[in-house]
Amino acid sequence: MSNKPNHQFTIAEALQNLMSDKRINKGITESTIKEKWEEMMGKVIAQHTTTMYIKGSELVLYFNSSIIKNEFIYNREKAVTLINDALGYNAITDIVIK
Repeated sequence: MSNKPNHQFTIAEALQNLMSDKRINKGITESTIKEKWEEMMGKVIAQHTTTMYIKGSELVLYFNSSIIKNEFIYNREKAVTLINDALGYNAITDIVIK
């Protein structure tokens, strides 16, 4: 981005500058995943997911059902693909299940 007098930017430049901040981008990605979680994973998994957050490039999930947790462990790779496809870019590299 070039320096302009009096710090004048176009709206597109200001939004691009804002989105380049990793903390803001992480928050937007996390909220998008939470919003689309039931649509991506289904109603049963969404009902048993208690907590989710992004740590680095990993999505950390907590489940309240050991059965759902074990099933999700086996389908972790597919879930990463579904999430990245829904977002349109590779936001998540792995899923940590606790």
